[in-house]
Amino acid sequence: MAAPSVREAEPTRTGTRRVTAGTTPAPAAAAATCHGDRLPGTPYLVLRRIGHGGMGEIHEAEHLELGRRVALKVLHRQHLGRADLAARLREEARLLGRLRHPNLVEVFDLGVTADGRPWFAMPLLRGRDLREELARRGPLPPPAAIDLVAQALDGLSAAHAAGFVHRDVKLENLFLEEDGTLRVLDFGVAKIRGVYEGGLTDPGAAPGTPRTMAPEQHAGAAVDARADLYAMGLALYELCAGRGPFDDLRGQDHALRFAHCRREPPAPSAVSTRPIPAWLDALILRAIAKDPADRFQTAVEMAAALRAHGDRREAGSRSRLRARRRRARGVAGPWITATLSALAIACFALGLAFGRTLPLPGAPGSPAAASGP
Repeated sequence: MAAPSVREAEPTRTGTRRVTAGTTPAPAAAAATCHGDRLPGTPYLVLRRIGHGGMGEIHEAEHLELGRRVALKVLHRQHLGRADLAARLREEARLLGRLRHPNLVEVFDLGVTADGRPWFAMPLLRGRDLREELARRGPLPPPAAIDLVAQALDGLSAAHAAGFVHRDVKLENLFLEEDGTLRVLDFGVAKIRGVYEGGLTDPGAAPGTPRTMAPEQHAGAAVDARADLYAMGLALYELCAGRGPFDDLRGQDHALRFAHCRREPPAPSAVSTRPIPAWLDALILRAIAKDPADRFQTAVEMAAALRAHGDRREAGSRSRLRARRRRARGVAGPWITATLSALAIACFALGLAFGRTLPLPGAPGSPAAASGP
């Protein structure tokens, strides 16, 4: 995707999320939404598709009365009749509608199309996701990676506090706006505290992306906010190292499951072409520990640890710079003093010599004395 792009809440790549099985094929007449047409039963004109995933698709659209451009997420036509997926999309809209945070997206409109597909509208974001950013820049300097991940953790903290677990945090769902704001996208498979998911998730399908799922997700065990922190650790790993810890198994879901559950990951510095400090290695490895009890326990804690290390590193750099300047002044000081003293003596000597060469006015032999009466 060219940069900057216009995007919202679904990854543009297919095959990254497990889709619940047993989908009934849609009728042949259920074609894709036509661009330039009004989405039936809504006040929106569809302009172009800007993203899609297993459950829904995202279109850039314009409100016919207000002229406002939005990102419109609507259930795929192929899922017509899937009450479970329709309920999940509506739940995602309600979830985002209850949250207000600069690192999340806002939902400001919700409805159902004439053919029964739920949809919701969000702000149209300009920028690129972190997968595209990584492809464009290569591995990021640690301070830049830390800033982006800390912003994402701030957004996740708000979601966790409201009772939601994202369950599909990955670079494709972390969106960097042109002004540097990072937003967490796509809560389509989020777990909601206290909500039974028997009708929303197939027993054999763990929601998420195998490459970035926590061990407990792969094992089908209970999942809480620490699964998102595992995924954030993987995101930070990839931003700093340019690859994930188990990228040699990309596309091999069973092998990835074993690796996330059993195989110890290499330190990011061991696979990166860019230097990574030891403290950041340790922080990332803690975030992606196999046992949730060994990880950071909250998004607030992880963000604070990242920022504290970053601040200490910056303060240390400033301190070292000041020390170098003091040392430079200490070495140069005596030479400067000696040089200035020599110049002063030279000027004094020249002044004496000049005074002896030119007699003072009025003195015998001076021009003023010669021109007297």
